[in-house]
Amino acid sequence: MRKTILLLALWFVFSGGVFAAETEKKPNVLFIILEDTHWNVFGSYGNPICQTPNIDKLAQSGVLFERAYCQGSACNATRASFINGLRPATTRVWHNGQRIRDVLPEGIRGMPELFKEAGYTTIDIGKFYHTTDFAPKQTAVFDVIEHQSRPEGWQGPPPLLTFPPAQPDWNKKAKSRKKGEPQNAQARSHWYSDSYGDSGLEPEQEGDRRAARVAVAHLEKFAVEKTPDKKPFFLALSQGKPHTPYISPTKFATLYDPETIPAPPAPFETLKDFPYVVRATVGGPDIFTQSPSTPQEAREAIAAYYGCVTFVDENLGLVFDALEKTGLDKETIVVLIGDHGVHLGDHNIWSKYTLLEGTHHAPLIVRVPGAKENGKRTKELVEFVDLLPTFVDYCGLKDPGHLEGISFRPLLEKDVAIPWKKAAFLTDHDFGHAVRTPKYRYAEFGENARWVADGLKAALYDVEKDPEEVVNLINDPAYDTVKKELADLLHKGWKDALPPGYGE
Repeated sequence: MRKTILLLALWFVFSGGVFAAETEKKPNVLFIILEDTHWNVFGSYGNPICQTPNIDKLAQSGVLFERAYCQGSACNATRASFINGLRPATTRVWHNGQRIRDVLPEGIRGMPELFKEAGYTTIDIGKFYHTTDFAPKQTAVFDVIEHQSRPEGWQGPPPLLTFPPAQPDWNKKAKSRKKGEPQNAQARSHWYSDSYGDSGLEPEQEGDRRAARVAVAHLEKFAVEKTPDKKPFFLALSQGKPHTPYISPTKFATLYDPETIPAPPAPFETLKDFPYVVRATVGGPDIFTQSPSTPQEAREAIAAYYGCVTFVDENLGLVFDALEKTGLDKETIVVLIGDHGVHLGDHNIWSKYTLLEGTHHAPLIVRVPGAKENGKRTKELVEFVDLLPTFVDYCGLKDPGHLEGISFRPLLEKDVAIPWKKAAFLTDHDFGHAVRTPKYRYAEFGENARWVADGLKAALYDVEKDPEEVVNLINDPAYDTVKKELADLLHKGWKDALPPGYGE
């Protein structure tokens, strides 16, 4: 396994923490995945409007990562990356149309396999891989699969809870840019995605609430089991929101007044040498698919998005309460991520699929019982490809030998400032690649990069001075030296950005 810096080695020797190296008992893991989550939508990340008291409470008791970045620009790519601890160039999963089973190199073992091999009971509730059909062999490793289709031949237990069918009435209630459901399948898909507002369901009828209820039931079941050979658990819980369509039950859909929502930052007319002019002036991939949003529509959609986030927060509150009531919180690592970021009208762009901050910057909150840095925040750069190495570090998983991230355990346990990685490395399909340092974002676009302005091969933003990425500095001669340094860093790759003491 890659060598760990001296600070971590000393921690292993002298720590009296809950999960010290000599402790045989392995921690449980609750791994929570939200979809399409803007990095600062939670109150704990500084959002003054969106109400997320339960997630904020988790942040107050754990470590909040202010600069966490996913590697891929879409669900399939980012999940293939962080589940397997590999970057998209290695997984060969760049976009949502690729089936992992067809492209992932043979012999790769990701989270389900490694936790199972280490003696964990593995539970999947909701979306883990992009679809079961894309990764049937990997999904079949789970001992329990709920709220997700089961692979052919899987012989796990029946659902712990069952629910009556719920017929949504959102057709009558949700705000849609098209009135009445179209008959054409493609048009109907766009119409559904473009919808926002009231789902027409009660909270207990929603899939995300039901997934949370199932997670609670499994936690309660685990807490009362007293068998001598009781295994620790790895429980992956997904919430489909706040992915499009931005629809939620009435009390959440009406919680935020659109008139109180500020206009999205970085309006199109202020942008200089903007790479995504086409993307900003035509319809998007997931919402406002037919044409860009009007200012009023933008406010309405953001209010609806916030409603979805607050609904998810209430669902997670049920799970966090169950952890505390059962006492499992004292022996369970909790990790909460958004699988990738999302644009909410900034730069006149919605959804993902860019090399701007909105797509790859995502929330990450980690609570390890007894960790010294709990209750604090860190500005150090962390990549989602670092998640699996961190689980290997804390949970006694066998290092599969192919990991392309590093454990961020030192950031959770440190007593003093330590040197850390210099950059995060990002992709947008195979159309472009970027490097993000604490100060800059530098991107290079491929020959066939979609939506990128003709003749524009690269972009450079001083994110420290220009956090909204308004001015592309790629043609500013004052930044020629910076541009060369960042281009060199991007081309050398992620290993060159590692902190001292890491690597082979």
